[in-house]
Amino acid sequence: MTRRAVRNSIALAATATLLAGCSGPKHAGAVGKYRNNPSPALTTLAKRPSDNRNSMAIMQDTNWRMFWEDGGRAMMLDRPSRLSPKPIPY
Repeated sequence: MTRRAVRNSIALAATATLLAGCSGPKHAGAVGKYRNNPSPALTTLAKRPSDNRNSMAIMQDTNWRMFWEDGGRAMMLDRPSRLSPKPIPY
């Protein structure tokens, strides 16, 4: 075998190795998905979507209960009248 044939064989093997790479087409999609979204289960730094929905539900419930309590205070319905001469347990 001549030197030229050996050089061509080495160049052909190197080209084939570079074109093949370490990952085939079936792995390329998985790497791309991970690279685009490395933490798919989290929407914030520490919460999942279900945790966010739970926090929003608790916040809305608390806000509505405070709204009705404030409304009772504004309309003076939050406690019985103290004008009665008899003691009123409250």
